[in-house]
Amino acid sequence: AIAASPGPTGAFLKREDLPNGPTLGLFAIRAVHIGEEPLFVIGGERLDQRFLATLDIPAGTRVLLYQNLDAKWNPQLLLDLNGPAAGADRLAPLVENVRSTGQEEQGAIHWSGDAADAETFHAIPLNGPDQHVLTQPSSTQQGSSQPSPNQPLMGVLLVGSSRRPLIELQRRIISTAMLVGGLGILVAVIASVWFGARVTRPVVSLADAARRVAAGDLAAKVEIDSHDELGELAAAFNHMTEDLLQQKDRAVQAERVAAWRELARRLAHELKNPLFPLQVTVENLLRAKEKSPEIFEEVFRESTSTLLAEINNLKTIIGRFSEFSRMPQPQRRPTQVNDVLRSVLRVFQAQLQANSRITVRTELAVDLPEISADPDLLHRALSNLVLNAIDAMPQGGELTLQTAAIGANEARDGVAVSVSDTGSGLTPEECARLFTPYYTTKQHGTGLGLAIVQSVVSDHGGKISVESTKERGTMFRIELPSAAPEMKSGTMY
Repeated sequence: AIAASPGPTGAFLKREDLPNGPTLGLFAIRAVHIGEEPLFVIGGERLDQRFLATLDIPAGTRVLLYQNLDAKWNPQLLLDLNGPAAGADRLAPLVENVRSTGQEEQGAIHWSGDAADAETFHAIPLNGPDQHVLTQPSSTQQGSSQPSPNQPLMGVLLVGSSRRPLIELQRRIISTAMLVGGLGILVAVIASVWFGARVTRPVVSLADAARRVAAGDLAAKVEIDSHDELGELAAAFNHMTEDLLQQKDRAVQAERVAAWRELARRLAHELKNPLFPLQVTVENLLRAKEKSPEIFEEVFRESTSTLLAEINNLKTIIGRFSEFSRMPQPQRRPTQVNDVLRSVLRVFQAQLQANSRITVRTELAVDLPEISADPDLLHRALSNLVLNAIDAMPQGGELTLQTAAIGANEARDGVAVSVSDTGSGLTPEECARLFTPYYTTKQHGTGLGLAIVQSVVSDHGGKISVESTKERGTMFRIELPSAAPEMKSGTMY
């Protein structure tokens, strides 16, 4: 095209009315000198989707053009490479901000619920030339780069960059961080388990050894695997058990010596009583022989009676000590404890009938199982307990004999026997020493009765206990297993 008058020398935007409707064009004017007068040449290109297709756009970026040809927002004027852009309504607020302010705007458009589908758009205003410049010489436009207030807004160029690479990068960073964090936590857990096992293993071993020591195994040792504080603690524990074992050996030896000394003292005391009458009787015989031969025969007869009585007393004392020193082994056979208790009561029936102030109460279990035991030894042990109960009630009272099964109905482990009295009772100190040989609370007693009872119960694999109070009297409880260890393993005597 040829213009007869000068205009803007640079490129400019201009609305152009075409037969098919108005459009936006990019124009430029150049002056060509032919002779003395310049000839102005004007050319332009239509700004539509074909123009946008010629742009070199980076990957992940797209360009949209809004042709500001109407006074109001028209979504049909927002173009992309394929014509009217889809989703124009979401871009309307951004374009309207540029139309109202004439300044560049920026905003994020979320196309869906996925943050990676969002785009960040830069809205750039495209202004046309001043209206009066078109009528001024071209020299006035040269060097002007700032838009004039009279420059109309011809269009809005929207450059959108996808946020998918950024979101995916963030997601990869988060995933990597979570993976590293998870691995770190896993490594920390494994390390804590390893360190915990390294710390707790010797502690558990030490606790197990302590339980063994508490159960009586003074030979228990703890393996020392380190030289830290735990290793020092284990070494101190082993040293302590060695000291305890040595102290136990010394205590056992001292106890044995004390027992022999006590035995000698008790035996000397028991033998001293009959020896004195023997000595006096022999001396009387000698004096009668020397001074009064005529009455010697009478003194001799009396003295021999005394001598025989005291000799029998000596034999009885020696027999008791000898019997305690060699208790016979139980000759086990199936035994019903109720029958043994009934036989014991028959032995004391006459004594109990003579002492009407003592009443007998029996609570014998009906379905009591048989046990493997020596009925003679059990009879002897229970007789001692019944005799002690009778002696404990000189003013009268109640003697109670009880039996019960130990364990569940289908798996009974043994039998429990209780002998109770309502006597004066015992102190805790007396109960603690009650089964000690030669210890007695009676004025006339050897102190061997309850020691024999404990020996019999122990030989049967059972246990005996005592409960006593000053208000309610004393109860002895014996628990006997249903079968001896030899019978459980298939062996019998």
